[in-house]
Amino acid sequence: MSFDQRVVMEPREVVKGLRIVWAVMLIALFLDAFVLTRIPRTANVPPMPTFQIYISMVGIVTGAVVLFLRFVRIPRMESPDEPIDNKKLARQAWMTYILCYVFSESTGLFGFVLAFMRGDPKFYLPLYLGGVLLMVLCYPRLHFTRPHEQEGGAR
Repeated sequence: MSFDQRVVMEPREVVKGLRIVWAVMLIALFLDAFVLTRIPRTANVPPMPTFQIYISMVGIVTGAVVLFLRFVRIPRMESPDEPIDNKKLARQAWMTYILCYVFSESTGLFGFVLAFMRGDPKFYLPLYLGGVLLMVLCYPRLHFTRPHEQEGGAR
């Protein structure tokens, strides 16, 4: 296969694959909390408040990216105003949902890092719980049209 050929993705398989990836990444977020309770924290002095605020701001920006992807980009892909081939929709959905998962996970990981460094709970709890909430919001829900609906005819 040459570099220019696109991989053809079946829509139903994409949704199934996205749900598997979603579940694994959500479990990984819960494992972060479990790990945090099991490992000894070596830092005796919490990080400076400015560092905690900086990490919180970066976490908020990544959370905003997830909200944009989930509530603007994904509905625009499924919009009836812009008809799209199911296979192209599957390819775009795969990329967009994976980005949602990555940014959701990173938001939670910012909270994990602050908690590991003995940061203030008012900084790390919203980030970690926000990452979990964002991951739950990004559960893959795609509505593909049937082939006869795409052609415009009724069978």
